[in-house]
Amino acid sequence: MAWASANTPVFQQLLKNPSRISKAVIGTHFYQTHPDVLDAFTDSEHVRFILQPNGVFHPKIYVFWNSTQWEALIGSANLTSGALTNNSEAVALLSNSDQIGPSLKEQIVTLIDSYWARATPMDRTTALRYREIWQSQQPVLRRLSDRYGKSEPRKPPTGSLVRSMSWDQFLAKVKEDPHHGFKERCELLQLLRLEFIKTGDFASMSLGVRKTIAGLPNDFDHRWGWFGSMSGAGYFHQAINDNNQHLSLALSKVPPHEPLLRTQYDDYVAEFKKAFPNGRHGVGTASRLLALKRPDQFVCFDSKNQKELCKDFGIKQTGMDYQRYWEEIIERIMDSPWWKSPRPNDQEASVVWEGRAAMLDAIFYRP
Repeated sequence: MAWASANTPVFQQLLKNPSRISKAVIGTHFYQTHPDVLDAFTDSEHVRFILQPNGVFHPKIYVFWNSTQWEALIGSANLTSGALTNNSEAVALLSNSDQIGPSLKEQIVTLIDSYWARATPMDRTTALRYREIWQSQQPVLRRLSDRYGKSEPRKPPTGSLVRSMSWDQFLAKVKEDPHHGFKERCELLQLLRLEFIKTGDFASMSLGVRKTIAGLPNDFDHRWGWFGSMSGAGYFHQAINDNNQHLSLALSKVPPHEPLLRTQYDDYVAEFKKAFPNGRHGVGTASRLLALKRPDQFVCFDSKNQKELCKDFGIKQTGMDYQRYWEEIIERIMDSPWWKSPRPNDQEASVVWEGRAAMLDAIFYRP
């Protein structure tokens, strides 16, 4: 088989009857085979693995026999939880009772023998190395399968207008902004970007600048509510007025240029929460600060854009938390063609590129 899972009733039954295995060959391409499978058959004399195939090791053949009968299953199904539950698979059952040549069973066994000759017995060191690589590849494999977070996807990626856009399509859509001025959006992002460059430390900025970054009413800039108004967040407003040190410390964990890693995001969230010992924090206010410091990677998730954003991304609007915001929104954004596009040479387009994630508000905003 090409791949195998360890957490299925069929596999557990197999482990209870190891003496029934004559020869088993299991592939590991694309790291679809669970490392527990390798551990289960470490030093086995009857199970081998294809570790570095020339091409993809992809057969699925199961043959059983006793002294008088034999049966073979040949088709698309691996010994994985997906194949045994939700996948669409097709498998043909052949047996000695079919009107086929008597040598077919021997031909099948000979084919498996040829795979066996190419395969490698598993040792403890190799199994440990495989597990480390497998763990590092899981986020990539999950996203390739369009699985972001724990929620089941509600639509295919091609069903999303925004996620399938090229850079040129994205730029044209952002420029359509029917509710705010496109050029003024760009100017605001540039203005606040310069404030972060000039001052660096959020706590050292003037109250008007901090409020503009936070999306709160002020006299510094009339566009304070663009990209997500937080005027109704009373505890957040108080924390900004008080210049709560935890907000500044949280933003200091966000690097100014290179893409933010999940661990850095988690550090930001942990520090952000400390500004609200009595609760009343959330994704809206936390994402507002992120979106204005790193508009290239974050969009403010607020009451005016969340309905259309969730509809287009095919995700549930209610119950948004910090984990879902990263896994279901930010990871999808970073996997979109327009987000991965290199910086354009045109000056105006370059400004949009520097704030491309936050600019989603121009597409999803509804008054």
